[in-house]
Amino acid sequence: MRRRHVVAASLALILLTLLTACVSLPSSGPVTAGDPEPVEQSLELDTFVRPPQTDATQQQIVQGFIEAAASSRNRYQAARDYLTPAFAAEWQPEAGATIDVLSDRTYELTSETTMVVDATPAASLTSNGQYDLPESSAEVQLPYRLEQVDGQWRIAEAPPGLLVDEITFEEVFSQHALYFYDTDYRYLVPDLRWFAGRDSAQTSIVRALLAGPAEWLAPGVVSAFPEGMQLDPNSVPVSGGTASVGFSGASFDDLVTVQRMQEQLDASLIGSVRNVDEVALALDGAVQEVPPLSPEPEANPRVDARPVVFDGTDFGHLSASGESIEPIAGVSAQVAGLAPNGASVGPGAEAVAVRSGGGVAIVRTDEEAAPLDPRPGLVVPDIDPHGVVWSVPADAPGELVAFLPDGTELQIPVPWSGDSVAAIEVSRDGTRIIALLGEGSRTAFLAASIERDGDGFPTQLGPEVLRLASVAGTPLDVAWLDARRVASITALTGGETRVIIQVVGGLSEVVQGPADGISVVGGNGEGDLRVLTSTGDLDARSGVGWQVRASGIRFAATQQPD
Repeated sequence: MRRRHVVAASLALILLTLLTACVSLPSSGPVTAGDPEPVEQSLELDTFVRPPQTDATQQQIVQGFIEAAASSRNRYQAARDYLTPAFAAEWQPEAGATIDVLSDRTYELTSETTMVVDATPAASLTSNGQYDLPESSAEVQLPYRLEQVDGQWRIAEAPPGLLVDEITFEEVFSQHALYFYDTDYRYLVPDLRWFAGRDSAQTSIVRALLAGPAEWLAPGVVSAFPEGMQLDPNSVPVSGGTASVGFSGASFDDLVTVQRMQEQLDASLIGSVRNVDEVALALDGAVQEVPPLSPEPEANPRVDARPVVFDGTDFGHLSASGESIEPIAGVSAQVAGLAPNGASVGPGAEAVAVRSGGGVAIVRTDEEAAPLDPRPGLVVPDIDPHGVVWSVPADAPGELVAFLPDGTELQIPVPWSGDSVAAIEVSRDGTRIIALLGEGSRTAFLAASIERDGDGFPTQLGPEVLRLASVAGTPLDVAWLDARRVASITALTGGETRVIIQVVGGLSEVVQGPADGISVVGGNGEGDLRVLTSTGDLDARSGVGWQVRASGIRFAATQQPD
């Protein structure tokens, strides 16, 4: 919602406007559930909607109900006013949401008491707040049944959840990153969710943490919260910048577990929820003084800000001026000697996975290259934070192989299908992998979690995938920009390209890429995105266009943190 400063002199006019239209007003008042201290007054804007009009038609009632559901105030009471008393008690708005294209929405009265709303899905929201893109953009039909109540039409049956258009969705719902751990508890891994009702966002976040990670992410991460734990009291009040979170129902004898719980709460609430600067944790009614973990887990591991490139002669870090390449001690000479056409740099730049005409090899500091994968037609390999090298043939997306540091070869079953795979890349926390696949005339951009054993080595990918934005064309490359954002590049006809920048589990931005772009490489955020062209230019975004930062580059390599 856009924030407005409302002064007393305007209040009368605004109240009159409420009679004919939806407007936004500041809502305020203490929230006292389980907390004797008054909660800070909220400056949150709440949407007030028009109630059912006398003698409204069936379409006006259905349309009014859909619009009224934009307000979550008082458990969606404005929307429940459009329902029969019996159905108002049964309707489940929290069951999820279909996010549609408003201009495509149509209403059809199929009988005196039934109506179908045709909607073109742009995305969906699960009951746990996970944002997902549909497998198909085919129209969906949502049925509604109406009854007369005291001579007025009311809805007696409707699909569970909400129907909300794209613009209203961004105004009503807010995104929040919940944080879980990788299996080594070294990294905090973001799990983006969307919740309506910003005043209650902190409660929604904590409840979602207790429920666990999203289904697609769950195999690759862990949570510090024990099973059976309950939020007690059943809300999270905020006062003086402190969110008070109480739990009961589980044993808390392990200090490390409590520390990890505190870290998850801090990462998920502070900076994500307005006016939350601190989190007070109470266990069985007793407020805890929790010392910080040492070492603290990283929430957004960073890579070297300098791109790693190869110009046909030298392999190493590109200087800020773009005019020279600084070799990486112990590996650059060996990599260059392989006549490489793609590479991935491992943690601390102590190992590099290299693709050349002979397949994929591994180069380690001051060691000769060791061959790993001789299969033809391989995509550029990726090396993850555990030193595992991932490799797959472009024309066989299901034949993914992981090579452990000792050379052991593991066949990794994949949850995706497609005609081809253009690129893969593992996240810097090692919990997720992104892939760009070809499916007929379109690309499929997706993410999957990585399940690992006690040694940190992969065993399989999660069975569910998270679909990311894609466009028609030829898939080219993918890159992690940071812990939460990814990018892909797709070729169109005539040398045009499209670059997608997307928050994992969130919204995307599709921009025109440089002409003849062939690959993308990430750094430490969206501003570090680089696109390499077929002419050897390494381009960076500059305003709405692209600017050449270096020339004569054969390829740019992915990097892992130190």
